[in-house]
Amino acid sequence: MVRERIVAIILRDKKLLLLKGNSPELWSPGGKQEEGETKEQTLRRELQEEIKLKLKSLKPFKTYFLKNPYNAEQMVRSQCFLVEADGEPKPDNEINSFVWFSKEDFHNKTYPMIEENEKIVADLIEQELL
Repeated sequence: MVRERIVAIILRDKKLLLLKGNSPELWSPGGKQEEGETKEQTLRRELQEEIKLKLKSLKPFKTYFLKNPYNAEQMVRSQCFLVEADGEPKPDNEINSFVWFSKEDFHNKTYPMIEENEKIVADLIEQELL
């Protein structure tokens, strides 16, 4: 079984916006594409629901295909987009807080992260975006 996820990579001042919910790990904003939605509509909805940001633009980044860290029998395909958004994040719904994650945070292992985000961050550092 494969779970599909649309992911927003939001960068400001060479830092990545990551979210914190009830689990200890940080993750990127985004979610499941609902029937009839485009990827852009999914990100527009998810950003509004999760952190009250308005989507300005998106550009394809990478797709990751990894084991679901919370369900060993499931894979997750995450289509990631570099996103520009208006506003300041305000956690809502299942989001408790957020972090502007830096390259130093990654190297110092400041926060626990799921494998997907470790790969995203490593790729952003390699491309000198973080």
